[in-house]
Amino acid sequence: MEALKTIGIAGFLFFLIKGLLWLVFFWLVAKGFVSQEKLNRMKSWFQGPWKRP
Repeated sequence: MEALKTIGIAGFLFFLIKGLLWLVFFWLVAKGFVSQEKLNRMKSWFQGPWKRP
């Protein structure tokens, strides 16, 4: 039972940190710290090789 608690806490912290990083990233985009060109390059990179032109 103790191992399940540990995995649960680790999973919660992982998704909490991941969510906070996404919020910070979108805040940086909204404030203009990340350029539109860089954002478009990141989008194409995340889509993978099967969707690249």
